[in-house]
Amino acid sequence: MDDKDKKESDQGPKDIFTEDHHWGAKRICRVGGVILVCLFCILGIYFYAIDRVDLHGDVTLQVPKNATGRDIADELEAKGVIRSSTIFRIYARILGNEKDLQSGMYRLKQGLTVMQALKEMHSGKMESVMVTVPEGYTVHQIAEILKKSGIAGAENFEETAAGYGPLKFQYGPVAVPIKAEGFLFADTYDIPKEYDAKQICDLMYKRTDTMLTPDIRKQAEEKKMTLHTLMTLASMVEREARFREDQIPIASVMLKRLEIGMPLQIDATIQYALGSQKEELTIADTKIDSPYNTYIHNGLPPGPIGAPGLDAIQSVLAAQPGEYLYYVAQADGHHVFTKSYEEHQAETENIYRQQ
Repeated sequence: MDDKDKKESDQGPKDIFTEDHHWGAKRICRVGGVILVCLFCILGIYFYAIDRVDLHGDVTLQVPKNATGRDIADELEAKGVIRSSTIFRIYARILGNEKDLQSGMYRLKQGLTVMQALKEMHSGKMESVMVTVPEGYTVHQIAEILKKSGIAGAENFEETAAGYGPLKFQYGPVAVPIKAEGFLFADTYDIPKEYDAKQICDLMYKRTDTMLTPDIRKQAEEKKMTLHTLMTLASMVEREARFREDQIPIASVMLKRLEIGMPLQIDATIQYALGSQKEELTIADTKIDSPYNTYIHNGLPPGPIGAPGLDAIQSVLAAQPGEYLYYVAQADGHHVFTKSYEEHQAETENIYRQQ
């Protein structure tokens, strides 16, 4: 055997062994890959179409306009609709549904799979109507808005609001005829048409509780003012001031009068006691027998006389008892502030002469 044949003979078995080894390794990798894919598919099907929470109730979900996919998924998990917000977000992103989730109010069943939850988020949206509650509005006025909007709970809204008081800070020293007065925050709401009166109150009370931020509560505490007092003063400022720039000066007059024990003499409280808005009050009106008559009763009325806006609330917090004790509205709605009754009378006569 020459050297060439010997060389080929020596290399033959080694090449065959190497090829067998490589083929076996590739086969194992392929089988392992198939197993992993199958396992992934099984887990995917489980989490997407089978896994669910062991709950069987109905919940409502409000999705704000600025809500992210994470916000929505976390709320779905918190309310027991799905088991995992993370899995929901993964599949919403894979399927391209994450950006399609719209704001609004939804009625959903608990214990859904991710697949069902994604489907319901596209079909479970309730028919709703946008309702704007102007600043200063009373419960009666809010009820009228709700009736015009065609919401189911509007008919008995006043009755429900009168006796419904879940917020601890809405209770003052004495009982009030309408517990909700002043605590239904003036704002724009997206309200489902099928909502009953209690659900409407829940929605509006929650907005009030959220609006009164920790910072606002801290400021009130530093002024030694309860939230009930804050909302009562703010409601009067809201009804008295037509312009924002008058709110702090008016609040200052109120605080000064309270400080020296002088009756507030707020016309807006008389209007509230009368139950209707009059263009001009009479002397007889200022003598009506009502705890809301701040002409004959010192101190604050029993509670708010309408829904104050955030500006009025912040104005009360910013105000300090000042040097002015009186103010009178001009024809354009702005107020003139004076220190003495004589100055007040002179300004009042001057304004009436110009009308």
